[in-house]
Amino acid sequence: MGNQNSVFVVVEWQEQGTMTINGDRLLKKGRRVCTPNDFPEKLPCHNPECEGGGFEIGSRISALLASGQYSEQNSLICTNAVPRNRTNRCLHTIFYSITLVLPYERSQPSVVDSSQHVD
Repeated sequence: MGNQNSVFVVVEWQEQGTMTINGDRLLKKGRRVCTPNDFPEKLPCHNPECEGGGFEIGSRISALLASGQYSEQNSLICTNAVPRNRTNRCLHTIFYSITLVLPYERSQPSVVDSSQHVD
């Protein structure tokens, strides 16, 4: 891919998970447009029972920028899915899409110089 600074990074995701306290399902959608210099390293987990968890998306964005490809879709589990103390496990996941978008560039119309017209 050409100049990385001339692209926008569009990250869209859908978080899903069950709350252990009341069994309700959470469904949350998000979208973020950023540049290769300010993309998020981690998306937050919206499980109120999850402390410090989230979804490590930054390495996925970096890999896509380096790959020469323009999009990726996959899923991630919360970083607290396998906590060190093996308690308070968070089973939230996101399904994400990362797309690199080139900005729209309007071409300038050619200017015809009528003073150089030859009969």
